[in-house]
Amino acid sequence: MDFAGMGLSAACAVHCLLAPALLSTIPLAGLKFISHEAVESGMIALVALLAAFTFLNGYRIHQRIGHLVFGVIGLAILLLLCPTVGESIEPIATLFGGSAFVIGHFLNWKWSRGKACHRV
Repeated sequence: MDFAGMGLSAACAVHCLLAPALLSTIPLAGLKFISHEAVESGMIALVALLAAFTFLNGYRIHQRIGHLVFGVIGLAILLLLCPTVGESIEPIATLFGGSAFVIGHFLNWKWSRGKACHRV
């Protein structure tokens, strides 16, 4: 699940970074739905739900909170900071938010390796 979270978080960051550059080509490719704000909201919701599930499950296994801190930071950036900054800074903020999720998933995966089978 953490690999899925890392991939989804990275896809979200890439989507938000490339969207401004690709907006001009979207009508040519027939992919108008990608530029819709609902796609961005949906990606954030998927990232947050997957992170919540895997991070809480990981905490039960390894009893560490560092990955949760990165998850909260990433979610705060995506939900609170990105909508309030200008369009020129939003891709950078999104990159930091997505990167925080990727780091959180990586830490969770690293700390959970081999411990799931040893739980009581």
